[in-house]
Amino acid sequence: MTHRRGSRHRAKWMLLVLAASMPMPKFAHAGFDPLDPLGTLRKNAHTVSIDVAPGDWGQVDRRDLQRVLESVAHEFLDRSVGLRQDLSVRVIPRSGAPRVLYDRGLHGEYRIQLTARDERWFQYAYQFAHELCHVASNFDRGMRVGADGAHAHQWFEEALCETAALYTLKRLAATWETSPPTRNWVGYGATFAAYADALAREPHRQLTHRSLRDWYAEHAASLRDDPYLRQKNEVVASQLLPLFEQHPDYWQAIAYLNPVTAGATTSFADYLAAWYEAAPDKAFPAEVMARFGLDPAHRAADAANARIAQRRAADSPAEGSGVLGPDGD
Repeated sequence: MTHRRGSRHRAKWMLLVLAASMPMPKFAHAGFDPLDPLGTLRKNAHTVSIDVAPGDWGQVDRRDLQRVLESVAHEFLDRSVGLRQDLSVRVIPRSGAPRVLYDRGLHGEYRIQLTARDERWFQYAYQFAHELCHVASNFDRGMRVGADGAHAHQWFEEALCETAALYTLKRLAATWETSPPTRNWVGYGATFAAYADALAREPHRQLTHRSLRDWYAEHAASLRDDPYLRQKNEVVASQLLPLFEQHPDYWQAIAYLNPVTAGATTSFADYLAAWYEAAPDKAFPAEVMARFGLDPAHRAADAANARIAQRRAADSPAEGSGVLGPDGD
């Protein structure tokens, strides 16, 4: 999913901040998972298969990159979202902006393109978590139900995936502090934390003295027209992140985003209502709708009634209607 990145000046500033935060290496046991001491989660969970494609990754060992990406997937998908099926991902280097492609590979694998290079693990983690969020939230389902409708509300998915990137950086910081993938990365957790904090403190992300409802009312048209207005998406992300930090299980609800019932003319309110109705645990969709000033139960009821009316209309076609042949004759 293409989304615009910051300026070169901003990137250099971030690197300076992170360089200053790098701790001296220390040693600890890297194989123990304190959240799964018996390994039962690893035995029972679905698997994520990651293949790092050869290419211009810069000065980096692809085996190390593989370990970092697997750590990101484990943190976000296994511990947070929860996999409902096995997942295969091929990761490819590219210039420009990171994205996940709509078209899958020959074996059904998702194809994610990253722009991070060398051993900047914090950038790989940030980009990969964002794109994995698109996969987990059924980004490609929108293409099947109407590209216009998917585009109209794409900004919300972008904001959600920015939230996922920040959340995952913070989780990696905590996990790598005690259980990094290898001993060479003991202490690197502080770098993940510094990067997440530097992003979160950016002035444009702050929503002061106004509600998300009022902010959205002002910017709804521009968000609908262009879902990749990064700074606006990051405002929304700053409001969502605390919810996930308080309730990590909220991530499980994104597996029900972009339901197949959402069409090209669906309003944002109805888009969220369809999500609310589809999710078994409605706590997070309800929280989001409330932040935008929407009544979850009322909107969901309206959406259900609209679908019933559509089904009835489909069951009672107008006189003379029928299915045309290949040439329409």
